[in-house]
Amino acid sequence: MTDYLQTAGADLPALARPARLLHRLLMRPINPGARAYHHPPPPRSLAARLPYPCILLLCLAITTPSRAAIVLEEITVTAEKRAEDVQDVGLSISAFGEDAMQRGGLDDVSRIELLVPGVNFAYTGNDAKFNVRGANSTNTFNDNGSIVGAYVDGVYKPRASQQSRAFFDVERIEFLKGPQGTLYGRNTFAGALNLHTNRPDLDGIAGRIEVGYERFNTTQFEGFVNLPVNDQLAVRLAGFVENGDGFVKNSAGPDVGAPDDQGVRLSVLYQPSDELEALLRYTRIRESGTSAGLFGYRNICRRTRADGITDPLGSVIDCQNPQNGSNGLPRGDTGPWDVAQDYVPPVDLDDDNITLEINWDAGPVLVKSITSYTDFKNLIGFDFDYSQTPFNVGGFDETAESFTQELQFTSDYDSPFQWTSGAYYSQDKTFFSFTIFNQTQENNTRPMVTGPDGMMFTLQNGTPIVSAATSLNGAFADSQWIEIDTFGLYLQGEFSVLENLRLIGGARYNYEKKKLTGGGSNFTANGPVTTLFSNGDSPLVVPAFSRDVFAYNRSATGANSVSPSFNNVSWKAGLEYDLPDYDALIYFTASTGFLSGAVNNNGTFTDEQESQLYEIGLKSTLLDGSMRFNISAHYTEYTNLLAQFQVLNVETGNVITNSRNGGEIDAWGIELDTIYNPTENMTLTASAAYLNAEFGTFGQTNPYQLFGGDTDSFINVEGETPGWSPEFTVTLSAAYEVALGGDNGTLTPYVQFYYSDGYNTSNLLAIDPSHEQSSFTKTDLRLIWRSPSQRYSLEGFVENIEDEAVLSRGNNGSDDNVQTGYLYPRNFGVRFAASWD
Repeated sequence: MTDYLQTAGADLPALARPARLLHRLLMRPINPGARAYHHPPPPRSLAARLPYPCILLLCLAITTPSRAAIVLEEITVTAEKRAEDVQDVGLSISAFGEDAMQRGGLDDVSRIELLVPGVNFAYTGNDAKFNVRGANSTNTFNDNGSIVGAYVDGVYKPRASQQSRAFFDVERIEFLKGPQGTLYGRNTFAGALNLHTNRPDLDGIAGRIEVGYERFNTTQFEGFVNLPVNDQLAVRLAGFVENGDGFVKNSAGPDVGAPDDQGVRLSVLYQPSDELEALLRYTRIRESGTSAGLFGYRNICRRTRADGITDPLGSVIDCQNPQNGSNGLPRGDTGPWDVAQDYVPPVDLDDDNITLEINWDAGPVLVKSITSYTDFKNLIGFDFDYSQTPFNVGGFDETAESFTQELQFTSDYDSPFQWTSGAYYSQDKTFFSFTIFNQTQENNTRPMVTGPDGMMFTLQNGTPIVSAATSLNGAFADSQWIEIDTFGLYLQGEFSVLENLRLIGGARYNYEKKKLTGGGSNFTANGPVTTLFSNGDSPLVVPAFSRDVFAYNRSATGANSVSPSFNNVSWKAGLEYDLPDYDALIYFTASTGFLSGAVNNNGTFTDEQESQLYEIGLKSTLLDGSMRFNISAHYTEYTNLLAQFQVLNVETGNVITNSRNGGEIDAWGIELDTIYNPTENMTLTASAAYLNAEFGTFGQTNPYQLFGGDTDSFINVEGETPGWSPEFTVTLSAAYEVALGGDNGTLTPYVQFYYSDGYNTSNLLAIDPSHEQSSFTKTDLRLIWRSPSQRYSLEGFVENIEDEAVLSRGNNGSDDNVQTGYLYPRNFGVRFAASWD
């Protein structure tokens, strides 16, 4: 295969030269999972891991000439707040319509990493964790925002746990990579996700139902009906229901990760004239079921020294459960999707949103107004001892009441200068609380050993409980109410210097004020939290949730309060050049973004985080319109990045996490994305990303007792690779539509292959071997039958054929417990859909 690539590469025409680049990337030696403090495995090329058919398909996609031009469908996006062909936008964008989403199995946010080069995804329970081009979402709890701003129909979702909602009746998804500080502003530090739902249609009655059955006894229903009332008014009602048993087997209670979710969206379109329309949407999403953890649903093995003192660089692999009251069991070396936990509380999530969008064609200017109100709550409980022992119960509560208003103006006249401007305002009223208590009494006598310099250390081993009799104790809860007012003014313009040369520039003024009240815990003197029991109480009914044993008073005399404000100007500059005689665009852009500072409940706060991007790219349409080939090179500086620092609460033995500015990251890379229709029936795609990300001056906390035998709690990771930053990823796919003849419709087999280098998943220490994910592959197969009229379809699929256990976000808790979760295991199922119009 290598000889073939080398021979073919020497004779390729100019338009197929990208194959040589891919050949070099495929044959490049890689060290999957190698990091500092490890002995790296022997270098292997990516081609050694890719199945032969995948390499062959990739070569065919780039080198096979088109004998009959099969023009690719144009993809219209609104990434720059005006409708444009995605190939005409000088920006790294991945966009997917309904057909592409079906082929890629993109029915929730977790599978975006399989389709968007340079992006990967992790989750904790129902909390979204985007990681883009070296930047990652570490702790998104409390007043910490995601590095990616998520927008549903133009409305920003402030909480990370809102970003994985609303994936039903979707028209298209757009993922914008790099800071989007000018047109989007708020917390689009490393990118933006735009999800657009389907609008009501005035043209006629239409509808669709889809039912599915998947592994873990999961059933799904989704559907919509579109009803025109008259030629000016139309209504669309969409909804979904999902139920299942859970993908994590629990030997001591209900299975974990079981969905019990419902959602409905009512959209009303009023269009009194061609120049004016109003679109009202109401969306309600309700989720219960069982959560896949708060800081991960299970514990895994950790490292210690020979004397039992925890040390991430220790030589001993310790797989016991070290949590208080766990008896040291179950062990951390059981299967990735197996736990033994007596306490599995239900998810309690509600998301209600109402949005009014008004569009007015005012002649030379298009005017858009988006007004929204959201009421959101996400209450998560968890078994903090991670065991079948009835001991430690915990939880995290977050609520957010949000109002947003955006007013946007876009030029719509014949001129070399085109522009978009607007104003944005939002107000968020949030509440956060982490709670925990013991329902039984433990025997916390632990042995002591002598460590370096004669210091005494407690062995962090799992302790037993005295008895199963109820004895409430060990209560801890914190609280913080934060009101956030955000204001922005923006202008971005494009000036055509020549017919094929355009200059782009823009700026945005951002102001954000945060007001913390009621900050503190039940250990804060005269603070906002009061415990509702005395140590040793034994009620007949043990509280079902940890929140039930506390009372809150945001006006308490000892509560912490602070009112920091943040303001800056984010900007963008660039140029676009259309290559003469070619359907191709070369672009260069420089842009900045920011992520507001975080407020801790002790009254401290951080500086805002900033990013600055430089990117050059080529977007081309080749072979008579049958191929799109896009490639870009990027360099980003991230400064003032947040790090999570842990402090031991001596009264409870629990670890308290606060946010601080940790330092900087530099990241550069190359991303490639191509799609090719060599024949009318075949579609081939390939995407790849090379990333070189490195910490600059950056400090992280050591969540263990020692680090390499030293007692340092602060670790300088300068020069190391940030978490969730694989050096190389690649996705390949192929679909071929087979006509069955007569009235039998078509049958389309579809294969998708994904490869990722190794990376670290630690939320706290990016060089922690316990959180190291080695390189892996995932392969999906789909077989889709469609009727001749396209009204009926039947799909069978298998996802993650390899059954790869891929680590999600990792954390370290009290007792030096290594907590984590795994992404979804192998999944398979069938779906049937019927539509009418």
